[in-house]
Amino acid sequence: MFQVRWIVRPGFSQSRSIPRLVFLFLLFGLIPTLVYAQDSPVTVSVNSSEVSTDDLVYLTVTAVNDSPRQPRPILPPLDGLSVIDLDIATNVTLVRGQIQTQVVYTYELQPRRTGTLTIPAIPVKFNDDEVVETVPLSLKVTQGAAPAPSPHHAVPPGNVKPPPELNDQDFFVEAVVDQGNPFVGQQLTYIFRFYQAIKIYRPPQIEMPLFNGFETLGMPVQEYNLDLGDRTYLVMEMRTALFPKSSGNLNIGAAQLIFPGTFFEDSVELYTKPLQVRVKPLPEGAPPEFSGAVGRYELQAWFSPQVAVINQPSTLSVAVSGTGNINALPDPIWPSLPQWRVYDSLSSQSAEVEDGLIGGTRVYERLMVSDRLGDLRIPPVELVYFDPVAEEYRSTTSQSITVRVIAPPTPDPAQATAAAQAIATPEVNLDPVDDLPGSGLVNPDLFDSARSSLVVPLGVVLVGTICGGLPLAVIAGAGGVWLLQKRRSQPKKVKPAAAGLRQSKQSLHPVLLHALADSSDNYQAINRALTRYLSERLGVPVAGLTRNELAQRLKTREVSLVEIGKIQAYLDQAETGRFGPPSEDAGWELVGKTDKLLHALDGSFDDPRDETQGR
Repeated sequence: MFQVRWIVRPGFSQSRSIPRLVFLFLLFGLIPTLVYAQDSPVTVSVNSSEVSTDDLVYLTVTAVNDSPRQPRPILPPLDGLSVIDLDIATNVTLVRGQIQTQVVYTYELQPRRTGTLTIPAIPVKFNDDEVVETVPLSLKVTQGAAPAPSPHHAVPPGNVKPPPELNDQDFFVEAVVDQGNPFVGQQLTYIFRFYQAIKIYRPPQIEMPLFNGFETLGMPVQEYNLDLGDRTYLVMEMRTALFPKSSGNLNIGAAQLIFPGTFFEDSVELYTKPLQVRVKPLPEGAPPEFSGAVGRYELQAWFSPQVAVINQPSTLSVAVSGTGNINALPDPIWPSLPQWRVYDSLSSQSAEVEDGLIGGTRVYERLMVSDRLGDLRIPPVELVYFDPVAEEYRSTTSQSITVRVIAPPTPDPAQATAAAQAIATPEVNLDPVDDLPGSGLVNPDLFDSARSSLVVPLGVVLVGTICGGLPLAVIAGAGGVWLLQKRRSQPKKVKPAAAGLRQSKQSLHPVLLHALADSSDNYQAINRALTRYLSERLGVPVAGLTRNELAQRLKTREVSLVEIGKIQAYLDQAETGRFGPPSEDAGWELVGKTDKLLHALDGSFDDPRDETQGR
């Protein structure tokens, strides 16, 4: 804050009255007495001579100069006091035609220690040749209330042995590790402690060392009060879990705490001592199944739902719980499951700190599909790990699980008949499309050949818009965009004429079109389309058949081995697409192959609709 106040006394004319003139002379005569009624042009004071470390001291230096030049104090180093802020106020007056300058400097000081503190004489510079000093002042500083831990980080004080270097200092830092000779992969904890006896008005900066050679996991900050002699410290602990990646001597550099400097003070930097950790290699004789897990763990497995349905997905979940580097935990040993088709699904983990050790739970999920009926046994899952406390390799297994696989529930006959009729005659009307210019007639090699016209995706959109409404149009349109991108990667060819497209009377297969309209997942739509189509043609629910049973029934209907192989392959690919990782094309390429296969199967089966039309 900087203030300048000018007080200028006006002159007077001969026409003014004598009493007014006398009053002005008296006024000008009194002002010098008010300004110089002191022995020195410099005074110094504090707001209180007895304060605590919780209080701020306001040091005021006032200087008066008989010229426009502003006096300037030269603040000497202050033992036990830190300058927090400065305020300057300036008053300029005109007395007997002469400018006088009064400057008030107010320093905001923070006591940094207890006891009797002395503010030495402060030189005040008026000009190059004139320097006037203030008188020294004494302060009595008592210990104030200790800084309190923040509610979110407060913990009870542990068994902490303060370093001898602390020695009643206001601030101090140290770094330690809870053990100096761990095994590779075993957790050790790096602890940075900041001891603070008085309040901080300028928060310091903390720079942690680079933990080269370690994997690191952060841990919650802890704060507590610690009584040492007649002083109480607030101790802040910043903990980092370290997991050595290799054996040998690993060095940890110094941590640094920096109090930013000001105009009156240089920055203050505190350093911890560097540390060295000697890491032991894992003992020899590790089992062949050991893959690097270090810590203490246990396994648990469960199956959901408890009763599975043939050819329908269920979930096997395996949870690994314990203490150790849960982020780097290797997969357990999965048993052979010949009676199941297994797909990787999701994994999740949660970490926690218990008794100073990092731990938690990691859950693995596998989607399981079986084409066999009866009670099927899932063998235990195993994890081999090294226990650094017992210093030996150990193994933990989950319990075995027996799962009953049943056939899908038999539907009501009336509902089954209605469903079969709906599949045989889907509510899709393609007749109006033939009357539209550039209709939705599609080349039978739409998805497998790069010779398809770029007009084809638009035709599919038109078919979908008329037959299935806007959602189906969006589905077909997305497929068209993918096809367009695929065609751009093919050699550019001459676009066929529109008349050439009308030579093919084959459109997107109605069963597949209907399935795409009912599902937003292409893989699910493919599975439904093939299942409905084959159920109708074979007269039995395909969902309840194993792959071998399905192949035998298709052979009796004189379906070629090539087409049977494609059916099984497309069903497996659709299943993988539904439950496995996302594919780049969202299944559109498989949609095209399935459409071509369904058109080919129409020629392999006796179509009852064709026979009805023939009669």
